[in-house]
Amino acid sequence: MNSKHILIGGAALAVLGLAGAPAAASTIASGTWYTGQFGNTAGTPLSGGSLFGLGTNPTAIASPAGTSWTVTLSQPEYLLVTDVEASGDSFTLYDNSVELGVTSTPTQGDYVGECISCAWYNGNFSHGEFLLPAGVNVISGLYDGGVGEGDFDFAVGASVPEPATWALMLVGFGGLGAALRMRARRSAPA
Repeated sequence: MNSKHILIGGAALAVLGLAGAPAAASTIASGTWYTGQFGNTAGTPLSGGSLFGLGTNPTAIASPAGTSWTVTLSQPEYLLVTDVEASGDSFTLYDNSVELGVTSTPTQGDYVGECISCAWYNGNFSHGEFLLPAGVNVISGLYDGGVGEGDFDFAVGASVPEPATWALMLVGFGGLGAALRMRARRSAPA
């Protein structure tokens, strides 16, 4: 075999390899909540965008198009995933094509709209917390079944505010306001 045949054969293999390569994953940022969507058929990939609206409390943005997302971490961080809207859907999550696990077992019947913290702290909604290692992580997932067609929310390195935290903050701000008001009264001339 001469070098011309080897070169042509190598070029053909390179073209075939590129044609079979998966689409590049979209980049996401650590510390940001994203809303994604899923269809009606179990086993279909989770995908970018939103069907019904963006997550709230905390505020989410639409996840980039595609069925996988890349995040580069300098230290290990948690991937948080929750079903929203109507309870009853569950998901299997992957990092670099290795299964991370399945979200918790849901119970059908509750509705919280797009409220992330409402769904996260409601035991009827499926959610999961998965540790990602430092380095490049390509996150993807599958819809396992349930109610069908809807939105989910996910974040890397973010937190979900607990209802007690919000209540404590409001009490603290109220106490601060009362203290400032009393101070103003005492310093006012009689």
